[in-house]
Amino acid sequence: MGGITLAQIRKLHASCRERGIDNDLLHEHIRMLTGKGSVKELTRRDAMRVIDSLEGKTSYCQNPASDKQMAYIRVLMRDLGWTDGLGNPDMERLDGMCRKYVKTDCHKWLDKSGASKIIEALKNMAGHNEIDICREAVHNG
Repeated sequence: MGGITLAQIRKLHASCRERGIDNDLLHEHIRMLTGKGSVKELTRRDAMRVIDSLEGKTSYCQNPASDKQMAYIRVLMRDLGWTDGLGNPDMERLDGMCRKYVKTDCHKWLDKSGASKIIEALKNMAGHNEIDICREAVHNG
């Protein structure tokens, strides 16, 4: 996951204006949440956490899943065919899995432990799919 997007920067500043938060207070809030000193240093995930916290969503994750974990989850989803019409991972389906396996409503709130559980479940599903494909090939072959 890359750096903060222009849309996130706009959303961040709009949220601050709506709440009367000045630049100094924003930077202090960013430091408190992420340990980073400026908006430009934020990753996309950091920006989501800051924006959500400004909007009063207090359930942001303290130990979020790593970018590598989230990338691996997306790869596994593609391997399983869990994609939309454009080939992008179906994040609503992932959210359903998060609710079932780790009692989290949204993939954005996965912590490292929850992401590991999701990865293992997806790997198991992928393994079962490979077995089913092999059985079908043997049966039809």
